[in-house]
Amino acid sequence: MKSRLWNLDKDYNHLVKWWAQYDFGTVPKQCLPPEGIIVENDNIPICAGGLYRCVNSNFGVMEWIVADKFAPLKITHKALNLCIQELLLLAKQYYLHAEVIELINSSPGLRGAKG
Repeated sequence: MKSRLWNLDKDYNHLVKWWAQYDFGTVPKQCLPPEGIIVENDNIPICAGGLYRCVNSNFGVMEWIVADKFAPLKITHKALNLCIQELLLLAKQYYLHAEVIELINSSPGLRGAKG
């Protein structure tokens, strides 16, 4: 399992597919943060999440965390954990001291997820 920075030109179709699996609307590409993480298992994308950085502050927001609904549950759980850890590391690179993450209520890939 590995993580990488997302490339919205390449990865956006995965996000759209995953949102559709949860009957969630499509977020326009230009509304997504330019920086985010994709986690892959055997080169197959499993989940993703983005990091908005607030201008002129040390505040960031992790958002749009979503997973492939049909990936095996154990792999999805591991991938989501890695995604969140990598987003936290990305936030630290920008000296962000406060991160907000809304998982269960706002992210379609985590609705009903158990920790």
